[in-house]
Amino acid sequence: MNVIPIIPLVLYAVFYLLILILWLRIRAYLKQNEHIKDQLIRKNRVARNYNLFINTLHTEEKKELPEAVIVLGNRNSEQELTIFTSLYCEMCKDICETINKILFAYEEEIRINIFFKKHPVEDKNEPLYILQNLYLSDGSEEFMKAFNFWFENKNLKPWKDKKQHLSNKNDDTITSLNTWFSMNNIISTPSVFINEYIYPPEFEKEDLYYHIEGIIENNE
Repeated sequence: MNVIPIIPLVLYAVFYLLILILWLRIRAYLKQNEHIKDQLIRKNRVARNYNLFINTLHTEEKKELPEAVIVLGNRNSEQELTIFTSLYCEMCKDICETINKILFAYEEEIRINIFFKKHPVEDKNEPLYILQNLYLSDGSEEFMKAFNFWFENKNLKPWKDKKQHLSNKNDDTITSLNTWFSMNNIISTPSVFINEYIYPPEFEKEDLYYHIEGIIENNE
């Protein structure tokens, strides 16, 4: 068989494949750079508006919040972030990612209180009970691992044994806390409080990390 006529085709295919691989790498690099650029622009914008944010925050209503069962970071910190969240809202996934970033950078400088909103369909609350029980039995690190897993997979199969140890007391605690939020007209999720002040609606929650960064670094 004469393979000579095939050689140019093979060389062309190899050349095309190399060009494709190179382009995919360049595109990934450009996307990464664009993301970094976007984050820097956002950070600079937030930094310029820091005083405006603090002044606006302190004009918001200050709530005497209930004691949280789930507390992340430094329990004794003077800086306190409180999140009323749900396992069934898309924006709550973004808040979970923000919590990850804050804990990674400022775990010793901030206390983060987590409250969960119950679903009206009781069967859908089992993951919520598992998460709270997991926090109480295994601590914050395992809790956050499961919390992140939930938003990526919409299940808690690796921790399914925890549902065997659910207690009515934990269920009652979540119910009573939900009643408090409802009675105070705090219904939407995620609802955010910084040092008990309601997060100003004029500011995007996407910028929460940078606002927390500013508060900690300026020791507000």
